Amino acid sequence: RTSPMDQAAHTAAAEQRFSDARAARRWADMYDSDTESLQEANFRTRCDVTVKYVRRLLPAGGRVLDLGCGSAPVLSQLRKHGVPCTGLEYSEDMLRHARARLQSMQLDEGDLHRGDCRKTQFESASFDVVVCLGVISYVEDYAVVLNEIKRILKPGGFAFVSFRNRFNLVLWDPVVALKTLVRAATGRLRPEPYKIGRFMDFREFRRKMDDAGFEYRHFVGIGLGPVKFARRALFPERVSIRLSNSLTAVLHRLGWQAPMRWLADVSLWVYSKPAA
Repeated sequence: RTSPMDQAAHTAAAEQRFSDARAARRWADMYDSDTESLQEANFRTRCDVTVKYVRRLLPAGGRVLDLGCGSAPVLSQLRKHGVPCTGLEYSEDMLRHARARLQSMQLDEGDLHRGDCRKTQFESASFDVVVCLGVISYVEDYAVVLNEIKRILKPGGFAFVSFRNRFNLVLWDPVVALKTLVRAATGRLRPEPYKIGRFMDFREFRRKMDDAGFEYRHFVGIGLGPVKFARRALFPERVSIRLSNSLTAVLHRLGWQAPMRWLADVSLWVYSKPAA
């Protein structure tokens, strides 16, 4: 467990990462057009899949919160389809990009708030759906975020939570996989220290969701590869995107969901808060 001073440093580092001085503009631009980047293609797919499932599960007149809305790629698409959506974001620079996106789409720029995902200003049982994409990777004790999501969800409401899968880094690189296997066999495999934006172990995440009292509903794995050797990509990004799409289509046709939990780059999990 880190000290309060370390936690404050992590929070400041996360805010800096999503500032205009760092990557805020890149995060805003990646949702405006296709790029030759498998990672960015996966993030755009994550947005599209989330919007589709939220629209399917949201009851008539339901309320949605995009917790860590960033530049509003999900929020803007929901509003485009007539779904009211509140946004909460820690970075003021990202909120500025969110307002610009909404303005460019001639959508309402209101109901965007600056705040901390660990302790929001919303009343308990306020939302039917909470979307939380990529956020928990930037919070060391992310169980706090999960409990906050549960607090502000209505009974029977849905939580959409995503993160990048640490096993993707291992299983698509035979050199890394072999080294990991050797360390595990010799007892030298140690837990990795926390760092902001980390890739995560879905098994740990599921235990924390169970501890928080959520009920599992659905999983979507997004993006396969890239294939690497000794951490070097073997194919150009454009080829990796085509390969990822083809392999994903095959696994979906076969109904093989379990392998996607281990192999996919982005893990998108749907849970519900038990009904009262």
